Amino acid sequence: MEWSFRHIAPRVIVILTTILISAFVYKKIYWIPELKDQGPMLYNLLEYQWHNDALYMGESSNYWVSPDDTDKRTISDMINDSLEGMRLSGLQVPAYHAGMFLPVIKQIDPKSRVKYLVVTMNLRSFDQPWIYSTQEGALLRTKCFYYDYHPLYNRLCATLGYYDNPSADIQDKLMLHAFEHDSIKVNFPLKWYTINSWKDHVLYTKPDGSTDEEKQALAHHYVKAYAFSIDTLNNPRIKDFDEIVRVCKSKGIKLYFNLLSENLQWADSLVGPDLVKVMQYNRDVLVRRYTAMGATVIDNLELVPAESFGEKNWTTEHYDQKGRWLIAGKVAGVLMKN
Repeated sequence: MEWSFRHIAPRVIVILTTILISAFVYKKIYWIPELKDQGPMLYNLLEYQWHNDALYMGESSNYWVSPDDTDKRTISDMINDSLEGMRLSGLQVPAYHAGMFLPVIKQIDPKSRVKYLVVTMNLRSFDQPWIYSTQEGALLRTKCFYYDYHPLYNRLCATLGYYDNPSADIQDKLMLHAFEHDSIKVNFPLKWYTINSWKDHVLYTKPDGSTDEEKQALAHHYVKAYAFSIDTLNNPRIKDFDEIVRVCKSKGIKLYFNLLSENLQWADSLVGPDLVKVMQYNRDVLVRRYTAMGATVIDNLELVPAESFGEKNWTTEHYDQKGRWLIAGKVAGVLMKN
């Protein structure tokens, strides 16, 4: 049977009409309710951008509270309560990094009220365990909902798996390879220049001569989290933050990077001063780079004291109310000064 234009055209029209109607119905009826669950940061942005002069974008560091806290406010709420003449609200989702913030920032409407943006800069998000996290596949699926395409297309990409989805096994292999082979390149001498060689020399024993498993494991966590040097040419977080700077400039938004506090006191006591120097070196790389690019880097790396950090058996950017007060006060002071 030969197909002529007369036979094909009606079918094409039906298909196109079905697609257009589906796209209209999805965006009109289903998109926002689904976005609330699948893409919460964009869901909040769509409302907050019309009611706030400033936005604070972060992860769980913004809202984590200690069981002993009497002040349960988030960092962003504390900042907002300290500002005069402007309003700020927080957008936060646990485990997010700059690669997740970027597509949401691209969605800020130039006609919105937002003129200032504070973006969390987490030092650990530049390290190998975070870059090769087994959660990355799930984050990349969520990222589909943040793209600047039609919502139905974004939904289909997430549903059909049209996104990078590295397996947990591959991510683990890449991380272990990095631990063994990635060289720590800093401008001062170190005893060891890879994560594996460094942690293998961090040993703790009990008075009876047996291994202090708990303390040694915590020390090794610190080495894995912070014994790296930021490669400004290849680190994916650098590329994300660079693009955030460019996008904010194009939208006329004043950009602030909130470099979060890390527990340098425990890094020193568990591993030694060399690890602290590496952390400070990476801080300096970030401050120099993004100050030169026109952003304001609020350096809180050494601000919060050890006793104000949350979890005691892991590296963390979770703070009690005193830690949140300190960070909020510093950020609010810079915002008001500028």
